[in-house]
Amino acid sequence: MKIFAWTYIAALVAVTFAHLNWQAAFGNPFDIFRAGALCLAGMLARLAYPQSPSFTCLLMIGSVLALCLSHFLANGNYGSTLDIVVGMISGLWGIMLGSVLSKLLSSASKRTA
Repeated sequence: MKIFAWTYIAALVAVTFAHLNWQAAFGNPFDIFRAGALCLAGMLARLAYPQSPSFTCLLMIGSVLALCLSHFLANGNYGSTLDIVVGMISGLWGIMLGSVLSKLLSSASKRTA
């Protein structure tokens, strides 16, 4: 799961560098596809590291900053402060969803054992 989470986050950064129109464009307000992608990244990170919620929060902060930097390097535009805030909130929602899913999976495995 850890490899999948790190690969997904690296793919988000790589797609931001892509010039083939693969990336979700920043819009006003923040594009819903990028928010969904960051939410999924937060969920995967939380599922990969269920015992360390502080690390997953730091991982999402770093991921949002890396995406902001890669978007700046690719397009010469880093977006607005609102984009960063929405990215952080999306990652936090993903972490919370991953936490709930992790608890559901662990309680389901305890019931079958």
